[in-house]
Amino acid sequence: MLNNRVSKAVRLAIAFGATSTAAFTASSAIAAEESAESFEKIQVTGSRIKRADMEGANPVQLITRDDLIASGISNVGDILQEIPSVAGAATNTAVNNGGTGAVRVSLRGLGSERTLVLLNGRRVVASGSGADSSVDLSTIPTAIIKRVEVLKDGASAIYGSDAVGGVVNIITRNDFEGFEANAMYDASTHGGDGETKSYDFTVGFSGDKGNVVVSAYYSEYGAQMSGDRDWSKFKYNLSPSTGDMNKGGSSAIPWGFYNGINSQDDDLCQAFTHGAANGPGQSDPTQFTNPTGYDCFDAGKDLYNFAPANFHLTPSERYGLFAQANYEFSDSLRFFTEMNFNRRSSDTKLAPLPLGPLAFFGWTDATYSKDNYYNQQFGPKSANGESVDIADWRRRVVETGGRDTTFRVETVRAVFGFEGDISDTWGYEVSYIFGRNDGAINRAGGVNFEKVSEAVGPSFLDATSGQVLCGTPDNVIEGCVSLNTFGIPGTDSEISKEMLDFISFEAHDLGYNEQQILSASVFGDAFELPAGTVGVAVGVEHREEKGADLPDALIALGITSGNPREKTLGAYSVDEIYMETNIPLLSGAPLAEVLELDLAVRYSDYDTFGDTTNHKVGIRWSPIDGLMFRGTSSTAFRAPSTSDLFLGASASSPEVTDPCASNPTQFCLADGVPASGFTPIGDQLSSTLGGNTELQPEEADIVTFGLVYSPEFVEGLSFTVDYWDIELTNAITQIGEQLILNKCASEGTYCDKISRYTSGPLLGNSSDIDNRTVNVGGIDSSGIDFNLRYATDTAFGALTFNLDSTRYDTYDITQADGSVVENAGWYYENGGDGNFPEWKTNVDIRLAKDDWSAGYAIRYIGESEEPFGDPAEGEPASRMVDSQVIHDVRFSYFFDNFTTTIGVDNVFDEDPPYAATGFNDNTDPRTYNTTGRHVYLSLGVAF
Repeated sequence: MLNNRVSKAVRLAIAFGATSTAAFTASSAIAAEESAESFEKIQVTGSRIKRADMEGANPVQLITRDDLIASGISNVGDILQEIPSVAGAATNTAVNNGGTGAVRVSLRGLGSERTLVLLNGRRVVASGSGADSSVDLSTIPTAIIKRVEVLKDGASAIYGSDAVGGVVNIITRNDFEGFEANAMYDASTHGGDGETKSYDFTVGFSGDKGNVVVSAYYSEYGAQMSGDRDWSKFKYNLSPSTGDMNKGGSSAIPWGFYNGINSQDDDLCQAFTHGAANGPGQSDPTQFTNPTGYDCFDAGKDLYNFAPANFHLTPSERYGLFAQANYEFSDSLRFFTEMNFNRRSSDTKLAPLPLGPLAFFGWTDATYSKDNYYNQQFGPKSANGESVDIADWRRRVVETGGRDTTFRVETVRAVFGFEGDISDTWGYEVSYIFGRNDGAINRAGGVNFEKVSEAVGPSFLDATSGQVLCGTPDNVIEGCVSLNTFGIPGTDSEISKEMLDFISFEAHDLGYNEQQILSASVFGDAFELPAGTVGVAVGVEHREEKGADLPDALIALGITSGNPREKTLGAYSVDEIYMETNIPLLSGAPLAEVLELDLAVRYSDYDTFGDTTNHKVGIRWSPIDGLMFRGTSSTAFRAPSTSDLFLGASASSPEVTDPCASNPTQFCLADGVPASGFTPIGDQLSSTLGGNTELQPEEADIVTFGLVYSPEFVEGLSFTVDYWDIELTNAITQIGEQLILNKCASEGTYCDKISRYTSGPLLGNSSDIDNRTVNVGGIDSSGIDFNLRYATDTAFGALTFNLDSTRYDTYDITQADGSVVENAGWYYENGGDGNFPEWKTNVDIRLAKDDWSAGYAIRYIGESEEPFGDPAEGEPASRMVDSQVIHDVRFSYFFDNFTTTIGVDNVFDEDPPYAATGFNDNTDPRTYNTTGRHVYLSLGVAF
């Protein structure tokens, strides 16, 4: 059975991997085939039973160490995000607004929280800024990775919660001996931005009784600015009716926006501003058409271009240490341990604060007083020339330089365990895992609205001191500095440092995740059947999870420009027992070279919601040599995480449209909207998110089936086809702000979740939307994975070809009202789960001979539709987001103990496609290559 063509084909498939950055070498292929004759029993992801054959009923893809090295990628999360079975909206370092520097992976597009990450088959503590639901893959260095096994199937019966979309199991180099050091430099061809430097060294020692492997690493990633690329230097708006592309921007402008000065006078405009000179997206506020007075605000020329001030690629620094060891006291007692430490420092930068207390933050107590000295001296005047109270004023505070956030995240993990032989055919393992992740976040560039309220209140020029003081001569506010937003940035009249120091606020947030696991298992051969040995694994596990997000005290009070949120603090525990068996039914029979049955069941008892039981059935059938059919049917679940359960109320600002604005229905009127409608604040409205301690687990039914074929008539050729179908119910999610607004307007439901302004210039506008977490709706996802591999010897060297493709057939989201949003082939920035191009394909070609190898890779991301326009207005309901094709090349040369690799990623400098609904840089950085052409050089030495 070990030597049949299916076994060899699957082993070669695992050795080769199936990713756009795969780097196949002749030596690795030969080693894989030679080792097929002498395989010991091993454990493959998706099963806890050790077996001699690597292939089972589960579809497993493998990324080898050669793949990682040749890719030029120093982060395992980035290479995982490129495989076709990953989709949706998992974050990475190209996500600035909403990113944290973390890199997460979303198998089947089901979300990173439904993708289980393991290290050597064991859980890893969630990581990030605190109370996180998934693992930041940047905490795991590539230097210690031997291979990555990606199980593209549900596995809750094997591993418990979270293994719905699949499992990423990172296997480390526990058997390394000698010394190895690597250095890599990478930079873009656009002036060298996005510069990356990484260094690592690994040493391994072994003796008769055990071994030790230690690895240290350091990586530094440089920034790219949105203003340094033509496609991202402006916020571009596409007109649905004309197809024209216009430069957009914000009404919070450095030259001031003052609304409602005298809205009853037809001779005056409603909003005043200094007029900008150079058209839309003006970046230089020192140039005005009317520098000493005010013009009527004109969106065609006065909007502020916020795009250039943002990071596109966020900078970071990572370093750490990893060690693992084992020692054999006897055959029945072997000790093993793993210990690692990682520190990540990363930054995000947003455009300077849009200081509009009422319009953008709902702060009603910051009216610019008509008795404010600077308003009287420099502010716009009413029709009769008098200063007036200005409730809706907006000023981009460019004097701060931007909103800078720094994340300092430390992760430690320790594993201690014993394993051994009970008998010739039975073994055991007991282990303890401790993981802790601590985050400290500093957010600069914000303001304290209580101080803003004082600073724009009444003030006067003190004749004695010559200073402008807050309050009145009879009631001076000590320590207050009156604010002047009416000047011109870049001149003597700009907001002064003293003014900024008084209103400015820097948040200091803390958070953590903690995990403790105690587990024990026994495994071995239960008994013999005519077709072979029945393998069994039985185990118990106790796990405790804790998490906290502790915002700055002023953030928690909701008096700053930072998104207000309350603290998150909570914990839960779970006790589990599981059993798995592999039953050989037939072997060497007619039309049944191999016929095996896999059975697994797991019982989980949580102290939060109760218990759940999940099972899995798998079958592997090889009717003839060279052909194998495989299939699984299983249930899976995701338990509510600490953030799902205990998340403190927090504010969000989604891009949504309120249907009540232009066409108020009877339900809108009943909800407090005026009959004439209202002028929207903007396309970002405030909402409140939060946890729910009454949440129940998500549940999923999963089916996969496929085949592996290695035809005898073409030596070196094999391919696999696998179909998956995942039906998830009782989803832990939010109703969605847009759905709440739509259903309130059309049916009168969810209106109770909308708070509206009841008076003033924002009458009718939403001030808050309650979008706290609930169990509602579900997801139905299905599709096909296809992989083709071919390896042959030519006169020029060993040639390998690998094609990996995924077609997303369905990805339907059932919403709270029972309606279905079809995501397959669509990109939904809001109201969906991200980007699901119907086709994603990677092709990798490799040629290797003696002391050199060369590779060429193509990554294809197909078209997707995005919602666009209003059919009621004669506009299209959707538009196509173009496909993207990325070409990478690499060349390696080996001499003595040294290796050098040079590569070019995105050879033709392909820009990402334009997405009209793209929140970051007019595109989707979670899906497309957005960093442009990069050239890298890596050097390695090993002894």
